[in-house]
Amino acid sequence: MQPWAVPLLAASCLLLLLLPAEARGHEELAARTDNRLRLRLPFFGGGVGQLLHYLRPLEASVTARTELRSELDANHVTYRGWQLWKLDFNVSMVEQGEQRSPDAQFNEAAFLLSVVALLAACHCHCHCQVLLWRSVSVPETLVGLSELPLALWSLNGSDLYETTFESLQWLSPMDLRRFDFLSASSSYQINRRYRNSSSVQRYYGHQLWKLHETRLSQPQLRAFWRHFGSEVWNINQDGIDIVIEQKNVAAARQFMQQVSFSYNVMIDDMEAAIDETYAEVDGQQNQSRPWLEREGMLLTWRRFHDQGDIQQFLQTQLEAHSELVELVQIGLTRNKRPLEVIRISNGNPRNWAIVVDAGLQARDWLSPAALTYAIAKLTHLWSESKLEKMMRRIDWYFLPLANPDGYQYARQTDRLWTKNRGFDPASGCYGVNLDRNFEHGWGASGTTSNPCKNLYRGAAAFSEPETRSLRNFLLGMRDHLGGYVSLGGYGQTVTYPWGDADYVTENQRQLRQTARQAVLNLRRLNEAEYSTGTSYRQKLARPGNSADWVQDRIEPQFVYNLFLKDQGRYGYLMPPHYIVESGEEVFEFLRTVAQQLQ
Repeated sequence: MQPWAVPLLAASCLLLLLLPAEARGHEELAARTDNRLRLRLPFFGGGVGQLLHYLRPLEASVTARTELRSELDANHVTYRGWQLWKLDFNVSMVEQGEQRSPDAQFNEAAFLLSVVALLAACHCHCHCQVLLWRSVSVPETLVGLSELPLALWSLNGSDLYETTFESLQWLSPMDLRRFDFLSASSSYQINRRYRNSSSVQRYYGHQLWKLHETRLSQPQLRAFWRHFGSEVWNINQDGIDIVIEQKNVAAARQFMQQVSFSYNVMIDDMEAAIDETYAEVDGQQNQSRPWLEREGMLLTWRRFHDQGDIQQFLQTQLEAHSELVELVQIGLTRNKRPLEVIRISNGNPRNWAIVVDAGLQARDWLSPAALTYAIAKLTHLWSESKLEKMMRRIDWYFLPLANPDGYQYARQTDRLWTKNRGFDPASGCYGVNLDRNFEHGWGASGTTSNPCKNLYRGAAAFSEPETRSLRNFLLGMRDHLGGYVSLGGYGQTVTYPWGDADYVTENQRQLRQTARQAVLNLRRLNEAEYSTGTSYRQKLARPGNSADWVQDRIEPQFVYNLFLKDQGRYGYLMPPHYIVESGEEVFEFLRTVAQQLQ
């Protein structure tokens, strides 16, 4: 065999191999690789052996306990004496003039080491060994070896790391994933990047319960909410979603045992669920969705982005589609952040206009992400001449972030913040609920005058710059406004006015028919189950919301609230892997409205 040539650093591959103690006698077999791989033993710096060194005072009792468990439990498996090896492949090698990739080196070396494990297993009559394989395909050298006692798993890098970390859980009674600081999705890395301020609001031990009852007016439910629940997140056909603080969990369980109501714990630790909303999901370029990958664009739709990234996305759309796109600043927030609307149109003055906003509630991160996805798909299909005609004859106006101050505060400080950042000097509290600050029905039941509560309606209707800017913008196009859609989370429902009382609008029949058609289309799209009805019947009282005001003052053909996923499993803490799916649903809903617009 010719000597190996090492030209340059190319890649890094990882193999984690669990070897029993008897396999160490075969280490000389691995040494035959002629320095083609570098073995680092032991693991964890000082090694598992070094870690167990501190446990040796308990060695006798631990051994006795292990033997007792083996006698009592036939399924008990012991890993005493096993070691964890790490192989680093950090070069591309050339043999006889042919360059060999790190994967090829990895497969050959992994096969050699698997033979070591198998020989040890046959020698000591142990159970099957487990080889964790970081490889896209099984190497040819393993073909025909199916009769060997080898359990082979094909894993990607993140799965391999998580599986290995989970296998070490037996070393500690605590959940090691909380200390997995090497992973980008770990609590440590997430808090270091996004939540590194001492003022960050924490929700350790807080839970989200779903009570299987929809009549909140019942005395027992009222008593439960008053004594144990901090906030009702949603009411839908499945029940009432209510947040229980950590200090009240035990007492709330005792109360529920005394009454006849049933419930499920949807989120058992909100702090852990919050961490998941900051993570980035794995994603590969999808040839069927080319709008997901665009050069120079920060938005990936694999995670939730900051307000600055959304602004950059709008600017990128303007630069890439200058013949279609125009950016309009309709106002400023209290913290001087711009309220930017992106207009997509062919310039025909006879077009109807449809206005779509998202993110009025700061803790709702899904609707801004889904709307930007729909915008990217719309501009791409339009520029490629693949967009349906009825969508090209509409002037589209999108406000992806209607509450940028609150959104950014939720990103950095309080994940469950829902209001804007207006300050009330009398109480010292911040924020007004923008979806309760519009004029129609303002001040009615379903809001509060307490500035410290999430449903605070403001000192007066349109007291906030965000709602005033949106009002003025909508009034300026009242003569050609054909539809208004406000996206939000959560509940999977399509609602239409009214939200302050159970009344009927003059165009309710048309609203109901189009909403039902949209529900059917969404079901065909991805089997999503949406409900529909008036806002009051679907979500109870929502006085002062934007859709009711648009219906009352402008009266376009269509006015809707589209509440996206889900129905209470995650609530406002939706993981980012729902972004693309929800974006497709938003696009399909807008396509349905465009079809019905006359």
